[in-house]
This record gives sequence, C-alpha cells and structure tokens, in this order.
Amino acid sequence: MRIYNYLFYKSYLLAKQSKNFDDIPALGGIIFVVACLMFNLFTITMILDSIGVIEESLFRKEYKFIFSILLVVIVLFYYLYNGKYKKIIEYYKKKNVEKVQLHPAVVIFIYYSISFGLLLLAGMYKNHDWIFA
Repeated sequence: MRIYNYLFYKSYLLAKQSKNFDDIPALGGIIFVVACLMFNLFTITMILDSIGVIEESLFRKEYKFIFSILLVVIVLFYYLYNGKYKKIIEYYKKKNVEKVQLHPAVVIFIYYSISFGLLLLAGMYKNHDWIFA
C-alpha cells in the first residue's frame, strides 16, 4: 500500500498546484489512485484469466459503473477515515524536506506508463500475441 500512499501524496500535490480541487484536495489525489488501482486490478485479472484461475466474465460491462463507483467509495473511505490522508501528507512532507523533488506529474506519468504497459503485456499474453505466440 506504500506505493499507493506515495502516489496519493504526489497526486494531492498536483491537485493543490492546479487549484481545481481547492474544496477537497484529497479527492484530487484519490482520483489518480483509483485509476492506477483499476489498471493494476485489470492486469491481475487478465493474467489470472489467461492461466485459467478465474473466468473472463468477472468484470462485465453491465457492472462497470457500479464497480467504478464502489472502488472510488472504498478508496475514499480508506483515505478519509480518521484523517489518514492528513497523516500520509505529513509523513511525506517530513520525509522529503531536504531531498530533490520530482514534479508530481512526472511521478504520476511514470506510474501510469508502467501500469498501462503491464496491462498491455497481460492482454498480449492472454491473446497469445507478439512474443507470447
């Protein structure tokens, strides 16, 4: 969960810089975390489906909105319960006082690129394309 907390912190900083989420900047961080979590869940699901552990119809199209909203609510509850997002922000502020900081957009872009690349590789593995033929 540490990688998601760091990703939350960086996306929180990005939301604060953009001033789009002045009311609740934690929501700006949660949106990016949920998107990355979805990439990772779909990657794991594709790999498990391709080796025959689960069946393909786990994520049906009729349930996509329910699943998305439920995932956002779960992650929102995780970060807002007892002010956990404030503790995470304070932890990373104290930890990174003297270090050179990467721009939050760079960190988010790198994580999205890696997650999306793994998702594409999992899809190719499932369909027996490219090097998996």
